[in-house]
Amino acid sequence: QVMGKASLSCCVRILTDAIIAANIGALIFLPPILKYTYSLLSTSYLILENYTFLLVFLYICGVLTLGILVLGHFILRNIEKEQPFSGKNAMYFKLLGINFLLLSAIFFVKIFMYNTILTIFCALFFMITALLSWILSGVFKQASQVWEEHQLVI
Repeated sequence: QVMGKASLSCCVRILTDAIIAANIGALIFLPPILKYTYSLLSTSYLILENYTFLLVFLYICGVLTLGILVLGHFILRNIEKEQPFSGKNAMYFKLLGINFLLLSAIFFVKIFMYNTILTIFCALFFMITALLSWILSGVFKQASQVWEEHQLVI
């Protein structure tokens, strides 16, 4: 079953809620975690990124990721309530697109500061995901209008 209280969407929403809690914990404890990671890796690997740059980069990415997870929670909650074509879902997908575009921009900044293949991949991936989110926003907006018209006919 995809929708309803005992459904796949409910299970995914609960998993998303747990990831939201882990994300908040990671944001709270990011400075000591990053310092420990730097001290651990500095003996084995050459670390090119500046600590302050990486800390700011990770905080921005973490906050944007938290926004994506919260929006995903709202979308899954609407599906769980058996309202997949709610007009709110169109707005949530539009906001998801904005968050993904901001993530892409942050990764493009990192490309010019400390470039890696993974950074390029993430920047392009988040840009494409932003575009797909905006397409889905339009699809859900149109589906919402059709659904509302269908409800009035019945």
